[in-house]
Amino acid sequence: MLKRKNENEAISASEISQYVYCPVSWYLKRKGVPPQSFGLKRGIDMHERAGGRLTLLYRRERAAGWFRLLGYLSLITALLLAGWVLWTYI
Repeated sequence: MLKRKNENEAISASEISQYVYCPVSWYLKRKGVPPQSFGLKRGIDMHERAGGRLTLLYRRERAAGWFRLLGYLSLITALLLAGWVLWTYI
């Protein structure tokens, strides 16, 4: 466990993972802010909005992948059709 310079409180591995996830939440918990405070409610709302944006981004990335696949299939079909036309009529 790590020790702080000014205090004797140890920092655990779970606190480090909480800090990496959300430094503000970790700080508020260390300072003893009650869980029902306005700041924590605001933080929860911000995390939910960020999660919604990530979900939307995931859906858009997935749709882009399908459109890319459709484009590749269209290109292959067009090349095969052009090759067939050239082979048949020339």
